[in-house]
Amino acid sequence: MIGLERIVAAVSLWMARAGGLLLLLASALISFEILARKFFALPFSVGNELSGYALAIGASWSFAYALLHRAHVRVDVLRGLFPPLGRTILDVLALISLGALALVLCWPAWGTVETSLQLGARENTPLGTPLIVPQGLWLAGLLWFAFVCLEQCVLVLMALLRGDNQTVERLSAPVAAEATEVEEAVAKAETRLQGVL
Repeated sequence: MIGLERIVAAVSLWMARAGGLLLLLASALISFEILARKFFALPFSVGNELSGYALAIGASWSFAYALLHRAHVRVDVLRGLFPPLGRTILDVLALISLGALALVLCWPAWGTVETSLQLGARENTPLGTPLIVPQGLWLAGLLWFAFVCLEQCVLVLMALLRGDNQTVERLSAPVAAEATEVEEAVAKAETRLQGVL
């Protein structure tokens, strides 16, 4: 399973970087459009369309990476009130719920892509983008996210069966700020503040 974990992590990292690059390119295109309209009166207007695609694709391609680094937002108001076993149960339920959400997202996305393919749908813009391209890339990100959720759930359940609580926590518990990290950050802020005053 270690080999699969490495492959999943590498693919997820590559997809997150590609998604981030798409967002940077969309920002550059929008900036160019603004400057072209302001200074050269060019009616250049494809940035809105392409940036929408970049946002959807970039987000879906980053979900798996965020999952592996436990960067998804979790509201853990009650988690701290439970004993370790209760926290573990909540963590595993949160991971399974995220996997269920990923599958729920994939279902209508699949239908959207399938409909666009059957109809040969194109965007009603000067570019006339075949919708299967951006929608297919968006769906690929969602499917990868669902696969990674499933893989993480299987790893957690196997660790639970082995009684390997450390692996369960590593895979499913939210990342907590260590007290020393908080103290260091406060000390740095105080030093900077004293330097300013």
